[in-house]
Amino acid sequence: MIKNAIKVNSLFLSTWLVASSAFAQNSSLLIDMQTLTSASHQGRKAGSDQPNVSAQYIYSRFQSLGIKTEFQSFEFKSGFFSTALGHNVVALLPCDQTVCGRKIVVTAHYDHLGGTTESFYAGANDNATGTAALLAIAEALMPVSRSADIILLATDAEEKGLYGAKHFVTTIKPEHYALNINLDMLAVNRKNTLYALHDRSSKKLIEQFQKQNHPFSVFATSSQFRLHKKLKNKRINWHKASDHYAFSKKKIPYIYFGMGIDSKHHSKKDTLENMDFAKYQLVVESISDFIVSLARAPLESTN
Repeated sequence: MIKNAIKVNSLFLSTWLVASSAFAQNSSLLIDMQTLTSASHQGRKAGSDQPNVSAQYIYSRFQSLGIKTEFQSFEFKSGFFSTALGHNVVALLPCDQTVCGRKIVVTAHYDHLGGTTESFYAGANDNATGTAALLAIAEALMPVSRSADIILLATDAEEKGLYGAKHFVTTIKPEHYALNINLDMLAVNRKNTLYALHDRSSKKLIEQFQKQNHPFSVFATSSQFRLHKKLKNKRINWHKASDHYAFSKKKIPYIYFGMGIDSKHHSKKDTLENMDFAKYQLVVESISDFIVSLARAPLESTN
């Protein structure tokens, strides 16, 4: 499915394969992307009475790793006079040290715009990239001794109004959570820039991320104005644009990772073939390394 992308970026990919043998040997990321964007998943639309094929796939992937996983169903408004059901997938990697810090929740919405097997919105960047990254992060965390509970949350009905994240935060005690890391649209484009929007209390953490060696640039800010200026687009309220907003409203610190403006957003051109998969792999590896480092040391405070 990515033959054209690999052909265009063959030199970039070969360089990356040498530099990152661990990810090179692991084809799960590509398989997850292919599966989530396939016709059988029909665009991952929210609103089914039972967990749809995408939710079941994510659930089975977590379970195959030996991670305690459950569905979390909720009702959301789907029209002026109607409601529908959404289904989060919640996986827990518990703290295994004597002293445990506050919890970290990593989020990525798996839902998209839907369709049929004949005609559907694949939603590769939005947000199969975040969902597949969530699964890769789960694999990276498995052998790590963790100093806090790590919740891996694949949310549903984000496209309808962040409903999955909004429901999840009603089921927790916010004071027990140190941080939300939200992954939404990670397929960096020709500018080769990953954007990190964060609340002010997470500044030291994002500085820690920036100190890592990245084969791409990182633009990090807590300022909506600076992000608007950088992206040359004032239409989007990035603080409210994805699931991190639900955590922010509960006073839980957050870091949102994304690629900014995508010209293929919410179109049928948002496909795996139109992504630079090699660059995406690098982004996933960097974020995964960051989260592993956070899991090893308790986050008593993000200030």
